[in-house]
Order: sequence, then C-alpha cells, then structure tokens
Amino acid sequence: MRAPDRPDSICGQSRRRFTFALAAAVALPCLARAADYLAPTPPQTEGPFYPKSVPADHDSDLTQVTGYATPAQGTRLYLSGRVLSRDGTPLAGTTVELWQCDAFGRYHHVGDNSQPRDDGFQGYGVAVTDGEGRYAFKTIRPVAYSGRMPHLHVKVRTANGAALTTQIYVKGDATADDPVIASSPGGTFERLSIVLTPVAGREAGALAGVFDIVL
Repeated sequence: MRAPDRPDSICGQSRRRFTFALAAAVALPCLARAADYLAPTPPQTEGPFYPKSVPADHDSDLTQVTGYATPAQGTRLYLSGRVLSRDGTPLAGTTVELWQCDAFGRYHHVGDNSQPRDDGFQGYGVAVTDGEGRYAFKTIRPVAYSGRMPHLHVKVRTANGAALTTQIYVKGDATADDPVIASSPGGTFERLSIVLTPVAGREAGALAGVFDIVL
C-alpha cells in the first residue's frame, strides 16, 4: 500500500513548480525582446582614400561644388536612411560621412592623382541625423574602378562616441573578384546592398536608395 504524500513533500513540489513557472515567465519576455533586436550593420575597411583633411565644401550634396559652375558627371543618386540602436531607437545628432570616387573612378584625395578627374564632384560629404535618426545625401551612383566593384564609403559617429565604418553596395552588381567582398563573412554583400529605384520629378535617370544603419 502506497504511503500517503507527506505535506512537506507536496509543498516542496509546489514550490519547485512555482519556481520553474516564474523563471519561464521571466525568460520568455526576455527572449522575445532579444529576438526583436536589430542586427548591427557589418563593418568594412575604411580604404586608403578617407580624406586627410576635410574639404571646405563638405555638405550633403556631393554633385555641386561651391564656386564651380559645372555640376558633377554621373547618374544622380538620392541616398537616405536612418541610424538606429539595436533596440530600434533613432540616434539623433549622429554624424554620417560619405565619400566615393567620381564618375571616372577617381577619389578626390591627395593619394589619387590619376586623370581624368571630375572637378565638379565634391567627393566627400557630411550629414547629421534629425530627431528621427534620418539622414540624406545627394550624390552619384557609384561606379567600378580597377580592382573594386561600385561602392560608397560611410563612417558614422554618434553623440555618445559609438562609431562604425562600412561600405554600401548596389544589389545586382557583380561581386566577382572584389577583394573586400571576398574577404568578408558570407552574407555581407546582401546586408550592405541597397536596391535602386527610379525617382520621378528629379533629374533624368535619377535613382533613390535607402540604407538604415544599426549600431
């Protein structure tokens, strides 16, 4: 005949069940919150052509240099996006730097003296995010040059000191033989690529792309 349960045993089992239930109740929301976190934007090399000194004209429109009458050559690109923390909070007051080569594949940098060169292209610009973490640039669609596929360079600095340097690519461009992509973890190109779409009411052939940056 089975001995009756001892009261202290029953209480012990109840306490254990309560403890497990409480732990699960605490853990599930935490796991849900962790799953909701955004993946940080992958970093990439700065490259050799980050400006050694900031040019006098370094606004967010790279297609027109102050004091130079002829605008930049190349297809206009309107790039915009947001800078966010991993929990989705917009990071206002963040500095976003953008630099790239001109339509001839030349960087406007003391280390690149090749010709021809488009003096109507600014080459480097800065935007600061608004209260919603938004930034915007007017530039040109990136072009390929020897050894590299088309890309934009970006450096981000937040008000609290967080920083990221990376590159932006165009979805659909060929990645073959690009050394930076080849040395990057799998899936990096997809995560750093933007889709370009035609823009109505702008310059002929103008394109737009959106790239959100997560720190």
